[in-house]
Amino acid sequence: MITKRLHIFIEYPIKDNVIQKYEQTMKHVLNIMKEIGAKEIKWTKTSYKKGITYYTESFFLPSESHYFALKKLRSSSRHQVFQELSECMDLKVGKIQYIGLKITS
Repeated sequence: MITKRLHIFIEYPIKDNVIQKYEQTMKHVLNIMKEIGAKEIKWTKTSYKKGITYYTESFFLPSESHYFALKKLRSSSRHQVFQELSECMDLKVGKIQYIGLKITS
């Protein structure tokens, strides 16, 4: 039997003046992601370029439909936790980068 899952990477800039709020919000984000099927979640500060702090999330999802549902949820202004997360992002200096790799085993 062939099993497909997705390895997702998300990178984005965070405003320096809200890093503590961002880190608190991410605790809630990680719980929601686990509830919708994300596995092996890793979340790290990846770089600091020209005064901008970038964070990366890495995780596995069981299917493409999970990915599209998560992406829609994360971009929703109606979901309080993801709205708080988007308020922490500094989209004037960089954008959200999504990369998905299909894993077949």
